Amino acid sequence: MTLDQNLADKAPGDPVRSADWNDLAAAVLRHETGKLDLSGGTVTGPLTAQGGLTAPALSSQSLGVQLLRPDNGQVGFDNIVSTVTMISQQIQFQTPATLLLVGHGHGTTSDVNHALAMRIVVDGVSTGKDGAKEWGVGYLAVQGGTWVPVTAMGTVQVTAGSHTLQLTATGTAGGTVALHAPTLWVIRLGGIG
Repeated sequence: MTLDQNLADKAPGDPVRSADWNDLAAAVLRHETGKLDLSGGTVTGPLTAQGGLTAPALSSQSLGVQLLRPDNGQVGFDNIVSTVTMISQQIQFQTPATLLLVGHGHGTTSDVNHALAMRIVVDGVSTGKDGAKEWGVGYLAVQGGTWVPVTAMGTVQVTAGSHTLQLTATGTAGGTVALHAPTLWVIRLGGIG
């Protein structure tokens, strides 16, 4: 129910009918339950913003995507027999953040007995290390000459400050591995809550 304009145009001394008073009270109550509080709240239906919508918390440094490539522009890392750091970059975080890290490249091995292991390392620690087990490491063992996509994934929470993010590839003695076009995607999922 909308309010009649006559209710708003009363002069001092004009009578207010009980029905008008009840309409005013009902409108105030609807306003209390149907308004959006500027300090926060939940919108349970569709929300339309005619003049645009801004959200400073969503444009912070704790959200976003960044692509890291080898610093020297090297595309191919061949004849790997130990651990090679392909990407190493120090990133400054203004606020704490949760990161999803995705390493990717195309790899091959000299034979199926000598595997390639691709790892994501943050501040010297593999993101998938859990005691003796490793999770999210990209492993590859294929017949020589076959190139296959390799992906490693990990999550980490970083504090405000400088952190070193790396993508490494490891081969084993007696055989060789190669990895080409390595990239490390840094996906900032938001602050640590």
